[in-house]
Amino acid sequence: MTHTINTLHDFMVRTEGITYILIVVALVGFVVFWRFLTERDEDGERLGADRPDENPH
Repeated sequence: MTHTINTLHDFMVRTEGITYILIVVALVGFVVFWRFLTERDEDGERLGADRPDENPH
């Protein structure tokens, strides 16, 4: 079951494939995190959103 790496080309292809998988996972994670941050703004759950309109000055 284990694949032995015999040549430099085998090593480069394997590590390049793993790199592409990690890049895709990072991009998907970034999109999910960005949507998590922006959905909070749409719901009005921002800091001070529960306070009535007060002028602090």
